[in-house]
Amino acid sequence: MDPISPKSSPLVRLAHRLGLDSAVFFAVLARSWQLATGPVTQVLIVVHFLKSTLDYYYAFNSLLGTQIFIELGLSIIVIAISSHEWAKLTLVDGKPVGDADSLSRLASLHRRMTRWYSIAAMIFLASMSAGGLIYFGTAQETAARAAESWQAPWMVMVLVNATQLVLLPMTAMLEGCHQVATLNRVRFWQGVAGTLAVWIAISSGAGLWALVVSSSIRLCGELYLVLFRFRPFFQSLNAVHSGPEIHWKEEVLPLQWRIAVQGILLWFASGLPALLVFSKLPEGETGRLGMTWTILSAAQAAALAWVETRRPQFGALIAERRFDKLDQMFFRQARMSCLMMALAGCFLIALVWIFSHRDEWLCQRFSERLLPLTGTCLMAIGFIANQPGLCANIYVRAHKRDPFLLASSISNISVATLQLVLGLKFGVTGVAAGYCLGISLVQTPLLLAVWWRTRREWH
Repeated sequence: MDPISPKSSPLVRLAHRLGLDSAVFFAVLARSWQLATGPVTQVLIVVHFLKSTLDYYYAFNSLLGTQIFIELGLSIIVIAISSHEWAKLTLVDGKPVGDADSLSRLASLHRRMTRWYSIAAMIFLASMSAGGLIYFGTAQETAARAAESWQAPWMVMVLVNATQLVLLPMTAMLEGCHQVATLNRVRFWQGVAGTLAVWIAISSGAGLWALVVSSSIRLCGELYLVLFRFRPFFQSLNAVHSGPEIHWKEEVLPLQWRIAVQGILLWFASGLPALLVFSKLPEGETGRLGMTWTILSAAQAAALAWVETRRPQFGALIAERRFDKLDQMFFRQARMSCLMMALAGCFLIALVWIFSHRDEWLCQRFSERLLPLTGTCLMAIGFIANQPGLCANIYVRAHKRDPFLLASSISNISVATLQLVLGLKFGVTGVAAGYCLGISLVQTPLLLAVWWRTRREWH
């Protein structure tokens, strides 16, 4: 963060002390908007959605998460590589200028990733269309689920997500090229427009089409960034056809397969449990698990913004070998991130306790749609314990290396196994217990051990 003047207002100085530059501000503002409007959305869902609709609502998101099997985590590599190249480049009149070799390498990265993601999007469209029809058509059915019209919303959702997949490498490159503030500003307004549109859709009885509306709003924001706001940026990259190129086998593949394996195993730990609950447990349980998970995930994303938005700066400092400055920035932001997640988790636990002891209609409705107090506590503890490991992961991967393969594989397999085993035995509370145990006892200790070792060796 740039230094501030001694004459700056107390508010500006407080924002600086908290690490709130424009990039972080809009990221936190977007997550705060989600947290603030989330209860309103949940009230509308409780009023207008049947339990079967809510089950499909969260199962759709879990199945769409299998995108990682096709995308293979390349967007993270795009951010890392482009941030290193951007250390010698800058933006002038919307176009990248600076070192010719770095510009050429950035252009080659853009060409390769655009081709890759175009093919990936077509594979995703075909596989998810058929896969969703098969899974939802054969999953455990109740009378209400059998009457639910889910086929058309699912097909349109897959189409919208496939289009977003085509744009993903471009927005990732913009993030790596230090355009985070602009991206977060657009994403904030995406969130505002999306929330309002979803409220209208749910209130008008659109049901599962509300998910389509939300995804379509996000797609419009991505199209604006690529086709309008940063059009000169990508036109300049497309005009570069000579010079050094990114070497896939040496620079991309060694990191790609590690991130891909970890991403796939992460889906088993975070996405598969909801699909298990949908197919094996009574109607309504998927909704309880999904709603609690969604609230905590939104809180985690808001808290992680303190570190996540520093990813390009981490890459630039590493390229310049300014490790003292890197550590100073990381530790300050990581402390804030962990503190915010802890506060959010405690706040949710308190709300669930209050809801369970009140007789008002709204409190009872929320109590029925969230995990019980024990399950909420376990899930919240798991999310809080996960925060240090997530911060460490961002720090290490900013070096364009990924030594987490073994630790991440062991931890995600452990988390997934514990959730599935305990979930089948104890229901959704068992899923929460499995997540808490796996994260607290396996994942976070392993990730922090890798971070500690690599930081000492590389620096």
